[in-house]
Amino acid sequence: MRRGRGFTLVEVMIALVIFSMIMVATISALRAFGNTRLTVERLTGRVDEIRLLSGFLRQSMGAAMPVARYGRAVGSDDTGAGNGVYFSGLPGEMVWVAPIAAGAGFGGVYILRLNVEQGQLLLRWHPYDPDASAVDWDAVERRILLDDVEDLQFGYRAGRASRLDGAVWQDKWVSPLGNPAAVRLSLKAGGRYWPEIVVRLDAGELNVR
Repeated sequence: MRRGRGFTLVEVMIALVIFSMIMVATISALRAFGNTRLTVERLTGRVDEIRLLSGFLRQSMGAAMPVARYGRAVGSDDTGAGNGVYFSGLPGEMVWVAPIAAGAGFGGVYILRLNVEQGQLLLRWHPYDPDASAVDWDAVERRILLDDVEDLQFGYRAGRASRLDGAVWQDKWVSPLGNPAAVRLSLKAGGRYWPEIVVRLDAGELNVR
């Protein structure tokens, strides 16, 4: 009776090499799949964060009120006494007044300030006071809206809100008589620029009542 022929050492070595290559490829594929899943989850979370932020900014900026301000506000470029509408628009900062309704114990008309400090998009708020010198922005409440912010740029348009096609974007708004017709916000965070936020405002004249 003839004995069955076994595997030679060379055949065993070749089989082990092939098996090792298959295992390495499988582990690499699983690792790549895991990294892709984490990347997608982070990106999805970031998109949701930007979407919520965009909705809040559209609502609060769109409700900007052309109310009176006396004295020069922080960041204001007014060359006169500083009296006028409580809206200050600079390239990297915006101050405006809008109503906020957020539950019991919090609500009413507030002065809002939006800018970037140390890579964070910050929102500060203070109950409306027509005397700008009464507001100490370093002492008021603040909230971090977004981290890892690399750039923030505002643009402002004059004219009626219904006729913006021919208007030109300005990097500052220092008119003492009224709000701009629209505000544009360009934001770079997490290494990428996000879709611009363009908000139409009530461009009504100063209301001193």
